[in-house]
Amino acid sequence: MRRDAVHIVWDCWDGVRTGIADLNGSPHYFASQFDHEADEWPDNFKLIPVGPEFMRRAKRNWSIYRAWERKYRAGEADLKSHPGHGGVDAEHDELNAWLDEQIAQLLALPSLYRAEFRRMPGQEDLAASLVREWEVVWSPLSAQAD
Repeated sequence: MRRDAVHIVWDCWDGVRTGIADLNGSPHYFASQFDHEADEWPDNFKLIPVGPEFMRRAKRNWSIYRAWERKYRAGEADLKSHPGHGGVDAEHDELNAWLDEQIAQLLALPSLYRAEFRRMPGQEDLAASLVREWEVVWSPLSAQAD
């Protein structure tokens, strides 16, 4: 059972939903797939291989968010200054637009993957709402239906 690094977690609700993690040591954008029949978010993900430029921009985007998060947790920023709101940080907005465009154009792997996300050890003292460092174990499922 190989554990891969999770580089970025963009969305969390009822678990990790989107971000960038390695699959067998190579970076992939991941996005959970909503099950409309069951009306839930199972831990099934599409994975999209990404290249160095995508990673460079995604890491910069993430660093802008994490800098805001540190300030917010220290009481030095409010929710209105969250870079994800748009119009707050021009660089973050530009990076988001570029990343979203790339995600729409890139091809997903032919199989869905089940994910088991685990928090990395040594973070027990962090505030409950602070974004954690993660690792993931991917298990391939059957081929996707288009």
